[in-house]
Amino acid sequence: MRIGRRSLFFAALALVCVLLLPPTPAEYRWVDLAAAGLSGFWATMIGIEDLLTARRSTRAQERK
Repeated sequence: MRIGRRSLFFAALALVCVLLLPPTPAEYRWVDLAAAGLSGFWATMIGIEDLLTARRSTRAQERK
């Protein structure tokens, strides 16, 4: 079971968007929230895909 780099990237992006909420002017906070929601959605979907997809084993892994 392994989570890929794509889902971790989108999770980090969602965190950055949430951290940018306080310095953002009130009229543009919806952009931060929308970007955080969208990136959180993709992090979740790609993470689920990574968990459900069977990985092919390489010879190096078979030897261990």
